[in-house]
Amino acid sequence: MTGIGVSDRAFTAAVRGKAFIAPEDAVAWFLRDMADVSGYVGQDNGVRSPLAGYALYRPVLTAPDPWYFAGIVALEACKICDLFPTDQADEVLRQVFAAMDKAIGRNDTDASSLAIMIMGRLGMGSLILHRKVPDNLLAKVMLILLGSAQSAAPLMPDDTAHEQIRKALKLGKPVWWQMFARRYEFNADAAEPPKLVPSVYVANDD
Repeated sequence: MTGIGVSDRAFTAAVRGKAFIAPEDAVAWFLRDMADVSGYVGQDNGVRSPLAGYALYRPVLTAPDPWYFAGIVALEACKICDLFPTDQADEVLRQVFAAMDKAIGRNDTDASSLAIMIMGRLGMGSLILHRKVPDNLLAKVMLILLGSAQSAAPLMPDDTAHEQIRKALKLGKPVWWQMFARRYEFNADAAEPPKLVPSVYVANDD
């Protein structure tokens, strides 16, 4: 889809019978599902909100854990770059990392930093395997690259983080964004990406 114009994207989505959704809405939906599975079940005036389909598909923690949340975000988000054009994938990932700590009520960037670290290691593994890691092996590759508790200790925010990340990665094949891509397209009327303009400090030869 890279290089397709706005009107072409709209036509393609219509033919496929897909609905449009803004990237920020998709990211909010994604993070809410990941938070629910990680024990941060939403409540409104003391009444528990209904669990989403993803939370019914995956086991749900009985107590909230930010490191499990970081692990499952990394597991599921690793498919974004495979499923969407580069410009869309970059924007969605940027929004995921910018919003994920706030999504679980944190005022720091520990969870997002941990997710970035996990996905960075996956990137190295994907490069080694010529970027052809099958979906059913992604979690296993991430577990291998995460390393032992002792080797990963300097990168972990606390003593429980390594164990909780492993629990999240053991869920196996990522499915959230794959299911999303079957039914939705990102907004076709999104603004054009920013472009570089010549610097005013560059000498004019004319």
